[in-house]
Amino acid sequence: MRRLQLQQPGRKGKNLAINVAAGLSLLIASLGTTANTEAVEQTSLETQRELYSSIRGQLSTRAINLDEIPYDQLADYPLIPYLQFQHLNASLNTLPYQEVDAFLDENANSWLADRLLKSWLEVLASKRRWHEFQSYYQPNVADTGLHCLYLMARSNNGDPEALNDVATLWNEGKSLPKRCDALFAAWLDSDYFTSDVAWSRYVKSIGNRKLALAHYVRGLMDEKHQALADTMLELYNYPSRLHRLQGSLDTSAEMQEIIHFGVRRYAKYDSVAALHEWEKFDSALLLEQEQRNETVEYLAYQLILDGHPNTANRLLERNQIVSSRVTERQLRDALKVQDWSAVIALISQLPADEQISERWRYWSIRAIEEQKLQTPEQIAQQYRELANHRDFYGFLSAERTESPYTMGHRAVESSAEEIQAVENIPALERSRELFKLGYLNQARMEWRYGTQLLDHAQLLAAGQLANSWGWHRKTIESLGQAKYWDDLDLRFPVIYSQEVATASEASSVAPEYILAIARQESAFAADARSPAGAMGLMQLMPTTALQTAKKIGVRYNKSDLLQPKQNLLLGGSYLSQMLERFGGNRILATAAYNAGPHRVDSWLNPVGKQVAYDIWIETIPFKETRGYVQNVLTYSLIYSHRLGIDSKLLQVSEMEEPL
Repeated sequence: MRRLQLQQPGRKGKNLAINVAAGLSLLIASLGTTANTEAVEQTSLETQRELYSSIRGQLSTRAINLDEIPYDQLADYPLIPYLQFQHLNASLNTLPYQEVDAFLDENANSWLADRLLKSWLEVLASKRRWHEFQSYYQPNVADTGLHCLYLMARSNNGDPEALNDVATLWNEGKSLPKRCDALFAAWLDSDYFTSDVAWSRYVKSIGNRKLALAHYVRGLMDEKHQALADTMLELYNYPSRLHRLQGSLDTSAEMQEIIHFGVRRYAKYDSVAALHEWEKFDSALLLEQEQRNETVEYLAYQLILDGHPNTANRLLERNQIVSSRVTERQLRDALKVQDWSAVIALISQLPADEQISERWRYWSIRAIEEQKLQTPEQIAQQYRELANHRDFYGFLSAERTESPYTMGHRAVESSAEEIQAVENIPALERSRELFKLGYLNQARMEWRYGTQLLDHAQLLAAGQLANSWGWHRKTIESLGQAKYWDDLDLRFPVIYSQEVATASEASSVAPEYILAIARQESAFAADARSPAGAMGLMQLMPTTALQTAKKIGVRYNKSDLLQPKQNLLLGGSYLSQMLERFGGNRILATAAYNAGPHRVDSWLNPVGKQVAYDIWIETIPFKETRGYVQNVLTYSLIYSHRLGIDSKLLQVSEMEEPL
C-alpha cells in the first residue's frame, strides 16, 4: 500500500509504537503455534484498532504531534488515510502540491479524497491560483460555491464564455453562497445579464416566500419588469385584487405568469372567487396549455378542500383533465361519509396501476361488500386473494376473513464469496472500522461512497455484511435499495432485547409495539436526529422526554436520548401515556405519537358521525401520519410473528369501537 512520505515519528510516537508492538507480539505468541491464521489476523486488526484510537486520542489532547504518528506500526490498517488526511489538511496553506497529488491518487474516488480536494480548491482560490484551481476542479465533488469559484477561475484565465454559464447558477429562488458574490458582481456588469433572467429569479423568490431576495432582484430589473414585479407582489399581499387585471391588453409571458400566480394565491383563501376570476381570464387570453392545466388542477384541488366537489368535477371534466390527487381526495371524502357507490365510481377514475394497488383493491372490495353487490363467498374470495400480500391492506383482508396472515419470509442467499468481495471494498473496510470505533457520521459517508455503484446482488451482500457488524439501519437501507422485501430477519431485527424488555415492563407497553415504533422512527439508528430536533431510537423531542422523565420519576439529560436504554424507557413511557389518554387504542395512540394528541382529538368524529377503524385510518388528514399508523401496526404484527407471540393486527376493541 503506497503512502505519503511523511516525517518519521518523534520520540513520543516511537514509545507509543514500541509499547503497542510489544503487546501485539505477546498476543500473537499467546495463541500458540497451532493458532489459525484467521485468529491471528483478527488479533492484529483489534490491536491496530486500539493503536489508532490511542493515536486519535493523543492527537486531540496534543500529547503527540501529527509528525509523530507511528505509521509503520499501523501496517495496513484501513483508517491510515484518516491520519494522513488530518496531517495534510492542516498544512494545505503551504501549498504541498506533491503530497496532495499523492493522496488524491492513492485514495481516488473516496470520501476523504473528495473532502481534501474541496479544501484544496478553497485554498487555491483564496490564493488566487486560478490556473491550478481550474486543473484540479472536478464537477462531481463541487457544491454551488465551488462551481462559482470555477467559473471565476475560467473568467480570470481568459475564457470569454465563462460568464455565459452564470445565469443558470444565479437563477435560484433562494440565497446563494458568499463565495459567489465576486462572480455575480462581474456577471451583473456584463452583457450576459438581462432583466428576463432577473424576472425569472423574482418569480421563483416570490413563490418561495423569499421577499427580501425578491426585493433585491427587483432592483436589478429595467422599469418594465419592475412594474410587473410590483403587480405580482401586490397579488402576493392582496390576492383579492386579482380582478384589477381584468381587461388588460398585456398578454405577455410575464403577465400570464402573474395571472397564474394570482389565481393560485387567491384560491388558497377563496377558491370559488378565484375560479370566477380565472374563467374570465381563460376566456379572454390564449394561455399556455401546460401551465393552464396546472392552474385548473390546482383550482380543482382547492375547491375540493373547501367543500365544493361538484364544482371541482365540472371544472376538470370541462377541461378534460384527470387528477389523481383530486380523485384521491374525493375518495377519502366519500369514505368518510360512507358513500360507497361514489367510492366505486371514483376508484374507476384512477390510473390503471393505482386501481390495482393493494390500497384501492381493498377499498373496492369494501365498497362491494357494503352495497352487497356480490355474494359473501365472492367477496371473501377477493379478500383472501388480497390477504396473500404482506402489507397493511393484506393484513386487514386477512382479519376480515379470519385467514392466516401472509408473512412470506424468504432469506437473502448471498454466498460467503459475495459477502467477502463486498467487505474487501476499501470504503467499506473503512466504514466498518469507523462504525466499530463509534465515528458514525464518517462511517455513514464511507458506506455511501462504497455502495453507490453496487448492483442488486452486491447490495444484498452489503446488507448481510452490515447485519454482521450490528449496523441494522444500513442492513434495512441496503435491502430497500435492492427492493428485496422478503427477508424479515434482516429487515425487522430483534435487537436491544434487554432494553426493550425493561422499557416494556416499566411502561406496560408490549415489546413488539415498542420495536415497531423504533423501526419506523429511526430504523434502529441510536444516534438519529431529525431536522425538528427529535432524537434517538424512538425519536423523542427533548421537551417531551423531559416531561415524561418527570412523570415517571427518572433523572434526565438531553444526551441520554442517544442512549438506547434511556431512549426506549422514555419512549415506551410516553407511548403508555398516549395509550392511557386514548383508552388503550393503538390506532389513536400511534397517530398521537406522530402528530400530537391534540391533533388526534380534532380528527375524532362527533358522536353520530363516527366511522369504522379502517375508514378513520384512511382518512387521517396528514399523509405522513396516515402512512405512519399503517406502518407501525403492520410492523407490530410482524414483530409479534418474529417474537413468537400469537397476536392480531388489531384488537377486538380497536375494530369494534367507532372513531
